Amino acid sequence: MDATTTKETAEEVCKILDRLTALSVDLSCHREEPIDRVVLPADKVRDSCRTINEAVVSLKHILRITEAHGGGLIPPGVMSKLNAAGG
Repeated sequence: MDATTTKETAEEVCKILDRLTALSVDLSCHREEPIDRVVLPADKVRDSCRTINEAVVSLKHILRITEAHGGGLIPPGVMSKLNAAGG
């Protein structure tokens, strides 16, 4: 991988970490209340789903970058899921 590819991959990883960290804070995953007592309003569920979907898209992008630059082949089953999902 060249410097551009490494930078592109690092940027995608940072996007994922930022999104998931924000999601964790938004869902109050770090409070003392037991998680099974947390009730989420619909808008928070919607935002959480969007954040998870964006993280999945970024992870798929990282897989494609890695494969394109010799980081290893994506297994056929995973590739077919990527193609089917349009990722």
